[in-house]
Amino acid sequence: MSPIRTLSAIYPIRLRADLPRDVADAYWAGPHAELVKRGGHIAEYRQYHFSATDHGYWPATPTVGTLPHELFRWDGVTEIRLLNLAEMARAAVGMLDTIFHDEQNVFDNVLGHLCGRGGATRWSGSTTEPGHRTVLLLRRRRGTPFRQFKQYVHDRLAVALQAAGALDVRAFTFLPITGITHRTPGLAHVYPPSHRHNGAVIFGLPQRDDVPGLLAAPPVAEVIAEQASVLTAVHAYSVDRTEDVIISDHEVTP
Repeated sequence: MSPIRTLSAIYPIRLRADLPRDVADAYWAGPHAELVKRGGHIAEYRQYHFSATDHGYWPATPTVGTLPHELFRWDGVTEIRLLNLAEMARAAVGMLDTIFHDEQNVFDNVLGHLCGRGGATRWSGSTTEPGHRTVLLLRRRRGTPFRQFKQYVHDRLAVALQAAGALDVRAFTFLPITGITHRTPGLAHVYPPSHRHNGAVIFGLPQRDDVPGLLAAPPVAEVIAEQASVLTAVHAYSVDRTEDVIISDHEVTP
């Protein structure tokens, strides 16, 4: 099975610490999501709501960190897919007075990561809906060429997960322009370099208990053994629930 390229962006979010977590989480999935629906020009908008306790379960290897620091641990990720660059610009304009100003009501911090040409891929075709999903946030080892990192994420890690039986595998490598891609009022858009991420992989399984078996599968174990040559961190987050806010049948050819 060959992956489909998409024009995508990934937005890790931290919910407001001065609101009860369940209240902020419900606002993100409710009123904020409704504003996104009305904005238009977005082909797919999906929220991954992370577990508050289940994270850091990716296998560690020497010099590769797997435990996100409590001060910099994310509460979820938004995945956005667009049809083309023109629609991306129209979506941004439409958000200026609505969604962007609403983010201060629910988020403390949002980092916007755009994926360039060939920087987002997904494996579709399975009719089985995952019962559980994991989001991996990846930090590239400095000194590793971006092309090598990109090949590892898309052609090694994601392919291995798909070959081992993971469902709905999606891989992303971020353009190095986070500082200018998302500037909304009333919240932060910065993280220290040692706690930033440069890519992500999202995969599903029938249930959470299936994760250890997947990680032990030979194709996945092989790429884990290689990860220190490309990565300094792999932070695994268990997804409590996935909210499909906008879904489109249109595929993207950036």
